[in-house]
Amino acid sequence: MYFGFREITVAYGGRRVLEGVTLALERGEMASLVGQNGCGKSSLLKTVSRAVVPQAGEVVYAGRPMLAYPRRAFARKVAYLPQDQDAPPDLDVRTLVSYGRYPHLRAGRALTGADEAIVEQTLAQTGLTHLQARAIGTLSGGERQRVWLAMAVCRQPEVLVLDEPTTHLDMHSQLELLSLIRRFNREQGMTVLMVLHDLQLAARYSDRLVAIADGKIAADGKPDDVLTEENLARIFRIRTKILRDGADGSRYVIPLSPCGEEEMK
Repeated sequence: MYFGFREITVAYGGRRVLEGVTLALERGEMASLVGQNGCGKSSLLKTVSRAVVPQAGEVVYAGRPMLAYPRRAFARKVAYLPQDQDAPPDLDVRTLVSYGRYPHLRAGRALTGADEAIVEQTLAQTGLTHLQARAIGTLSGGERQRVWLAMAVCRQPEVLVLDEPTTHLDMHSQLELLSLIRRFNREQGMTVLMVLHDLQLAARYSDRLVAIADGKIAADGKPDDVLTEENLARIFRIRTKILRDGADGSRYVIPLSPCGEEEMK
């Protein structure tokens, strides 16, 4: 397994939210986790940061368990961006982006010239050069999210793990951010695993969709294979109409109404 999760079980207060979940990603793959609120998507990703400790199972990178790596060594290869981030509002953009280099620094050492060059490069790649002196608190939601993504990318990881990166963003900002993520995936070969709630965007920007329901993987495959009216009734408990975009062939979902119990079987 290049990157993923092996037999992960997570429980809170005796209630299992994930049970024996195994998910393997290939190098360079771009995949999205989808599912109802509370189905365990974020809990699965939090095992990467050790914010959630599974009752069983392990995170795997390059064929080895995560716990076999020193923390900083693992952080250099796998960058996790949580759903909620916080930074002092007067912190400037460049400083926050530069924090992405910290797993590469020796204890107590400052950024080197090579590190500063990577910061410059990352600011340019994410369209933040003109904002680098601005305070975080003065930015729009879309701009702030780009800064957090830039901080993760500045680490130059092989794997990006993103928990709901488009939450609270307007449509333009969502498209801008997802296009940027896909560019890092396509041009730099970063493997991407993210949680998305918008099924249209998940299908359009992902090579693979993984749907979680009742603590287990309920569907896994190409967007066309996962986004079916039957799957959406079973996994999301909604009646839908699936149509296809005549321009690029991608599917989009028209929600109609909640399902009854019989329709979810």
